Amino acid sequence: MTTGTRTEQIATILDRVLAIAGSGPQDLEWQRRYRDTDELIRDLTAHAARVRRGDLGAVADLSFLFAPTGALCEIAAGSGWLAEYTALANRLDPLLRG
Repeated sequence: MTTGTRTEQIATILDRVLAIAGSGPQDLEWQRRYRDTDELIRDLTAHAARVRRGDLGAVADLSFLFAPTGALCEIAAGSGWLAEYTALANRLDPLLRG
C-alpha cells in the first residue's frame, strides 16, 4: 500500500523516473519532445519542484508526458526500462486524475 499525500506520491514517482533517466544515456530517437537527456532531466526536475510546492497546474502536461506512446513511454521503451515505466505510469494515472 502506498502512503503519503497525493502530491508526495506524485513527487515520489517523478523522483524515480528522474533517477532512471539520470542513470545513463537515454534513447531519445522515437520521440520529439526532448533534444537531449539534459533537457529531459530539466523538465522532470521542474515538474517535481512544482508538485512539491503543491502546484498541480501542470497535471495535463504530466498526463500527456506519461501517456502510452507519449515521450516518456518512447524513451523507456528505447532505453530498456519499459516495464518499470509502465508500473510507474499506472500508479501515476489515478493520482493525476485526482
